[in-house]
Formats: sequence, structure tokens, C-alpha cells
Amino acid sequence: MTRQLKAGTRRSRLAITQTDEVIQRLVSTHPGLDVTVKTLTTVGDQTAGSLKDAGPGVFTKTLEEALLSKQIDFAVHSLKDLPIQLPEQLMIVAVPERHVAFDALVTASRLTLDELPEGATVGTSSMRRTLQLRIARPDLNIIPLRGNVDTRVQKILKGELQAAVLAESGLVRLGINSRYLRRIPMDIMLPAPAQGALAVECRKDDEVAATILRAINCQATRIATTAERSFLASSGGGCAAPIAAYAELTDEQIHLRVQVLSREGRGQFSVSWTGSDPLVLAQRLAKKADQMRNRWTYNSPLKRA
Repeated sequence: MTRQLKAGTRRSRLAITQTDEVIQRLVSTHPGLDVTVKTLTTVGDQTAGSLKDAGPGVFTKTLEEALLSKQIDFAVHSLKDLPIQLPEQLMIVAVPERHVAFDALVTASRLTLDELPEGATVGTSSMRRTLQLRIARPDLNIIPLRGNVDTRVQKILKGELQAAVLAESGLVRLGINSRYLRRIPMDIMLPAPAQGALAVECRKDDEVAATILRAINCQATRIATTAERSFLASSGGGCAAPIAAYAELTDEQIHLRVQVLSREGRGQFSVSWTGSDPLVLAQRLAKKADQMRNRWTYNSPLKRA
């Protein structure tokens, strides 16, 4: 008998697009699989202002509650939004192959970060991106920017602001015209841990669903994002912390690059290391990060370390 699964997702166009992507992968590995979709509104979707005081899981907790109450069989998340600590009864069962992890600058005329005019107004909802922009272009006027991806892009095209920084993966998934996008190199803007990757979450006691869902797991992506998220956890940061991390897997060796920025503008540092165990590698870099934090002075401007 064909198994039927119910997927849970947020109501945004990007979230639905990501869920459709996961379903397509599932159907390709399990022909005839019947998957229905239940859309839910999360706390993050209902919050018009800043999310910095809303606590962890603002985009994921509602979906997890639906999983625990068996309203849905699995949930699809942006992995960077998923808290490090999951409910005891739940697990990340699959991490599909990651899209690009870069950030992108969105402008009406496809300018690069260097080409933006002096004092240009740039929107972002991320503390990490704000601090990275201040390092690269201290003259820019950086303002908070909330709303779904389509809303943010429309504000630029209508001239309400000159540019915005968004994850390239979301823009590509939504088919935003490439003439508005310029990729930001990682030496200027290292991404958030697990940016561009999706997470498929299910109940630990639903082994039938888990077996089906594991088929779309990409082991290389899972190892890389495990290293990135483990660094975030070892550094004591949450999803909104001004911490960046990106890992690549080559010949069973993980190359992890990280960046930690001070909210108070005291400094920032970047460091990288190569190893074979994502947890050990992350902990080693987190220890080094703690040592380097002690070098920051309270009166120094934000600068490269």
C-alpha cells in the first residue's frame, strides 16, 4: 500500500517553494508516494517588528508543535532558522543537497557592494549582515528590513531603498530575476551557519516516515552544516547571533571558516581550520574564538582582525 505523508510548512511563498522542492525529491526516490501539505502561521510570520527579543524557534516552533500532535508527519525548515536544541521527541531526519550559501546584494541596477553610491540606504534584518556591511562599507545607511522576500525586493524596485542583502538561495528558489542580483564574496560576507540548506524534521517514533525521508539526505551537506551549527552551539550563539560559518567537504576533510562579530562594535575576527570530525573541529574553533574574544577592547572601532 502506498504510504501517505503530510508535510508542514510556513505560509510564505519561499517556505512553500522549499517544501515543494523536498516533495519533488521524495517523489523521485519513491514513485507513487502521496504527499499533502498543511500550511501554518508561525510566531515569526505574525511579528511585524524586530525578532531579536522573540526567542528561539520563531519560525519553527509552530511546525514542531504540529509534529508532536501528529497533525503532520514531517516539517520542512530553512536549516539556519532551526534552533540547535530540538524537542526530545523530534529529529532532523534529512538535509537535502544545499543550494548556494552566498548572500546577495539586490539593487534595481545590479550594482556591486563597491559600486553603491556613498551613503546609500541598504536594508537587512540580520545583525550579522549589518556588522559585515559596516566593516566593508562604513559609509552606508543600514536600516532594518522585515517582510517576506518578495516584499523586500519590491521595496527596492519601487525606490523605497537603494539595496538590500538577502540569501541568494531564497532569491534563486523564488525565481527573482538575476539582473537585480550580485553575489557578495565570502571574504566580505561569510554566511550564517547552514544558510542555503533545508532541514526535514520528523518524530523519532515514526520509523516508516523516517525511512522514506532519509532517502533525500545529502551526507556531504549534512556533515558541512553539522560543523557550522556545532560551531554556533559551541560559541553560545543562537540563530540571530552575529556569527558566520561555512564548511566544505573535500576528500573526507572538512574545511570550516568562521567569523564572530561584536554587537557593540569592539571588533571581529575570522579563522579557519581543517579536520575530519565536524564536532571536534567546531569545538576547536570555538575555543580559539573565545581566546580571540579576550583581545577585543571596549573602546576600539569595528575593524578587521
